[in-house]
Amino acid sequence: MQLHTPQIQQQLTELDARIVVVSFAPLEELRDWVPFFQKHFVETYYEEQKLERPADFFPRTQFVTDPTLAAYHAYGLGRNSVWRVYGWRIVRAYFQMISRGRPILRPRADTLQRGGDFVINREGLLTLAHVGRDQSDRPNVEEVFAALGK
Repeated sequence: MQLHTPQIQQQLTELDARIVVVSFAPLEELRDWVPFFQKHFVETYYEEQKLERPADFFPRTQFVTDPTLAAYHAYGLGRNSVWRVYGWRIVRAYFQMISRGRPILRPRADTLQRGGDFVINREGLLTLAHVGRDQSDRPNVEEVFAALGK
């Protein structure tokens, strides 16, 4: 799911929707990771797609840190097995990134922590809960927009 693409950003703007990225990384690491991700993944995507670069790639996104894992525990995310985290799908994705010249950061946090994607509507109701099987398992864009009520 590529929420930083121009089409998706436009739809989020039309819905006045916001994205909150909750990371279990300490604040210092998150401060390093966001510009790294922007430079090596988002900007690269725009260049590959020959798209005009916006002034702000994440205009509707807020990055927050939760090193105590309070939100992760509240949503029941738990941890993955080593095989889920470093199974064939993930190793293949890393090889693809390396072959495209994208650097891989050495993990500094708990790589077994399971991630998830959630949509909470304006009334505070949870309308989408997607707990990933591994790091690459995300809901598709249509599911997210359906949960937003579009």
